[in-house]
Amino acid sequence: MEPLPLFSLASETPNKVTPMMRQYLEIKHQYPDCILFFRLGDFYEMFEEDAKRGAKILGIALTHRNQTPMCGIPFHAVENYLAKLTEHGEKVAICEQLSDPSLPGIVKREVIRVVTPGTTFSENLLKTKENNFTIALFPKRDYFGLASIDVTTGTFLVTELHGYDELAGELHRLNPKECILPEELAEENLKTLLEAFSGLHVYSYPTHAAERSALPRISSQYSEVSTEYETLTQHFGVQSLEAFGIEKWPFAIQAAGMLLRYLKETQKTALSHLKRLKPYALQDYMMLDEATLRNLELTQNAHDGQKEGSLLEVLDGTSTAMGGRLLKSWILRPLTNREKIEERLEAVTWFYENSSLRDSLQQEIGKVLDLERVLSRLTLDRGTPRDLIALKLSLLQIPALKNSLKEAQPIRLKKIEEKLQPLPDLIALIESAILDDPPLGLKDGGFIKPGFNLELDELRSLSHEGKNFIQNLQKREIERTGISSLKVRYNRVFGYYIEISNGKLGQVPEDYIRKQTLVNAERFITPELKAYEEKVLSAEEKSKALEYELFKNVHLQIMEQLGWIQQNAEAIAELDVLLNLAEVAQRNRYVCPIFTQDNTFEIREGRHPVIEARSAANDFVPNDTIFNDSDQQIILLTGPNMSGKSTLLRQVALITLMAQIGGYVPAKTARLGLTDRIFTRVGASDNLLRGQSTFMVEMQEAAHILNNATDRSLIILDEVGRGTSTYDGVSIAWAILEYLHDRIGAKTLFATHYHELIAVAERLPRAKNFCVAVEETEARGVVFLHKIREGGIDKSYGIEVAKLAGLPSEVVQKAELILQDLEEGVLEKGIREQMKTVPGIDQGKLFDSAPEKSALITREQGRLTHPALERLKALDINRLTPLEALQALETLKKEGEK
Repeated sequence: MEPLPLFSLASETPNKVTPMMRQYLEIKHQYPDCILFFRLGDFYEMFEEDAKRGAKILGIALTHRNQTPMCGIPFHAVENYLAKLTEHGEKVAICEQLSDPSLPGIVKREVIRVVTPGTTFSENLLKTKENNFTIALFPKRDYFGLASIDVTTGTFLVTELHGYDELAGELHRLNPKECILPEELAEENLKTLLEAFSGLHVYSYPTHAAERSALPRISSQYSEVSTEYETLTQHFGVQSLEAFGIEKWPFAIQAAGMLLRYLKETQKTALSHLKRLKPYALQDYMMLDEATLRNLELTQNAHDGQKEGSLLEVLDGTSTAMGGRLLKSWILRPLTNREKIEERLEAVTWFYENSSLRDSLQQEIGKVLDLERVLSRLTLDRGTPRDLIALKLSLLQIPALKNSLKEAQPIRLKKIEEKLQPLPDLIALIESAILDDPPLGLKDGGFIKPGFNLELDELRSLSHEGKNFIQNLQKREIERTGISSLKVRYNRVFGYYIEISNGKLGQVPEDYIRKQTLVNAERFITPELKAYEEKVLSAEEKSKALEYELFKNVHLQIMEQLGWIQQNAEAIAELDVLLNLAEVAQRNRYVCPIFTQDNTFEIREGRHPVIEARSAANDFVPNDTIFNDSDQQIILLTGPNMSGKSTLLRQVALITLMAQIGGYVPAKTARLGLTDRIFTRVGASDNLLRGQSTFMVEMQEAAHILNNATDRSLIILDEVGRGTSTYDGVSIAWAILEYLHDRIGAKTLFATHYHELIAVAERLPRAKNFCVAVEETEARGVVFLHKIREGGIDKSYGIEVAKLAGLPSEVVQKAELILQDLEEGVLEKGIREQMKTVPGIDQGKLFDSAPEKSALITREQGRLTHPALERLKALDINRLTPLEALQALETLKKEGEK
């Protein structure tokens, strides 16, 4: 083993440092953006800036040798330390010893892999039912090529996007941990967008061959690849990319080639488990933007970002990690193809109606382990004997699964049955080679079954006999010397030895050879003990080396079947999701949605899946929701806070989405036309990093909806215009309502406290007013019934909600007095008195509806001056709309103030 060097990087030139430190500097120069773990014996050492950063993140002691900072970690615990560093966004280059340290000369060392946030295999960081994506972006103006690879599962996705909105939505769906950007194309707008994603670590990366060859860290194996196109064709062994469907996607090709090359360089392997590249277009799925993903809480709640309280929590009863990841992908990418949706629904219905078959299949699938991640570890040479046992136990379930699906009629299940391929030879190989409960590691041996290899059996026998001799030697030597405390022991430094306490040294035989002196004892060897030590240790080392070679041989045979195993994993994941959706549907009393050819939308007794599931009592109040193209395209929903408006809005969106992933829905019946997109504008939030106020964010989201929605979209609007002054807000909400009706024609649920809009909805042919029913009694006060009924409501019951929230009673009482003054017309009276003196004004028409009257009273609190009244005489106010009348009054008032 090499001694720790005495050196100072800060003060020495490369010509003056030790040979080992020159080796360190050369390797570090190749990985300037990584913390270098430099193997020295049983430790990985870090030096200089790497040591400072590493010690701070890991919370370990920073030491110095000749003024050079350094720190180290034990090699056997490296995974825990890697997890901490990558979680902080660090990349770690692991430099291993590749030659025997006991041999003379400098030990050969090489970086065997680079661990990054997106390529970690740490179980402390990986979530079993979530992908761990590394992505690459190739931007060109506002077009983007996007490639995504999860090296832990072998998933490889590519697409092209147009605009930052599409990119933001896709980043939310993928939730990547690492992003690679071309150095020369990383624009500030893009960097700003990426910075908004917490937990995403962004790195620049060269893209052109000329740039790559100038960097020492780029392997020559890849520097010969002149284009990203060639990187992909060489990896997949094809002449063109036509078979993958991306031949005409130039930006996607750039991103995919760059990402593949980057991962090959960091993982130092061929990534042979990346067998397929899957292209997808956003148009193939229901597009869900960033706001919709957040507002509907599809995979994580809005409170702390956890799964609890999300739709995924309600729907996920999958039995495998692979199924859990696939279900999440389905939720985030609902289908828009009727045939594909109905294929899934047909399969779910089959299992819904055959519960005994479903139960038996779920029991079998529950025995399948995470094949995708097992295969990835094996492919990347990080597999263990336990991975082989996991593979065997999983493959054992395939014959039963395949047989159970023989009689299945749905098309999807027939396709799954065809994909399932038993691999009996592979099972037999693992069964004959690997112990059923092997140790975790590879290097200590003890995992190959007896009888698998004759040479290994002989070495083990030799080692075992030697150990038995050594155990018997202690008993024999005690009898020979008369020293009852004599011990025969072993340690890695001195090997086997005989230990005798100082008080018995006078009884030591002459053939004992002193080996080491301790404070209270002496250690000895004998020629006979030394001979057997060499015999035992030699047999042990040889058997460990042979076991490792046998493991590699089994591993090689498994890799030859890699494609079949991956195909089985895909089939099992889909089967798991379909079984799960049927189980959830039956447990939660969901129904099969019916898809119509037209734009019909009719939900009878719909329920919110998440609120219903988390309610202690079965007391959820269902509601109907109906849209049509004749007289109910827009539902304007009024009613007090806490009455259930927001619940209804979200439940309609969730039911629509659940139906289009191919699942049953929480309702009595559901007849739906296909929805191309769901848009939501809910709640108040700001984006201070981008310098955007709450109202700016609200207006941007509203603009996005109005610019992208179609007549096949579903729009959820909750309190539009509340982020500004009352009349600005009313005006904007009013204009948006009319635009949705006249220009877009989308199915729209529009919840508002602006009661002025009730009159607007009344005059729009395809809009209807609905409200949440409220009951007022002397005994119980205000009771929210959570039931939707036709008609508007002109009270918000805000003070009642304020009481429930615990507002001080003094504030509540004052608010009640102010509200009473407003309702009794104190302000209105002042306006009326002034208006009586103006000829030509019809007081009844001016105040002929509650919304218009309320608007005038709220706005006109001052007194018009005499000149203003004179000018008002020239206006025919009866010909003005209420809004125009308000604007005229406001203008006259401001002129009077001047």
